[in-house]
Amino acid sequence: MLIRPPPRLTNQNSTTKYIESDLWTWLKALSVGFISLNFQDNFQSFVVKDLFIAAGTEVSIPNEFRTRYQGLIPLGRTIIRQVGNANIVDGDTPWTVDLLTLKNPSDNDVTVSVLFFN
Repeated sequence: MLIRPPPRLTNQNSTTKYIESDLWTWLKALSVGFISLNFQDNFQSFVVKDLFIAAGTEVSIPNEFRTRYQGLIPLGRTIIRQVGNANIVDGDTPWTVDLLTLKNPSDNDVTVSVLFFN
C-alpha cells in the first residue's frame, strides 16, 4: 500500500476530502497491520518448546539460525514458559553457529520453552 502524492490542495474542501478519503483509509489499514504483529514478528527469532533440563545438567540445542538467517548466533534468549523451580543460565560451552547450550544448576528438574532472538 502506497500513499499517493497529494493533489494540489487549493482549498479547505479539497484538503478535507484528501485527508478523509486517502490518508484516513491508509492509516486505518496500517494500524490493522501493526495490531496483528506479535512479539516474534519484531525480530529474528525461534522458539524451542518443552525443553526438559534435568537438575545439574547442560543441554545442547540446535541453532535454527544456521539455516534460517545464514548462520547467525543469537544475541539473547528469554524463557517464555517454565514448569519447575529452577534458574536456567547459559551453558558453560560457548554458543556456536551449530549449537546453543543452556544449563540448570538447580537441584530441581525443569521444562522450559525458550525464545532465542537476534
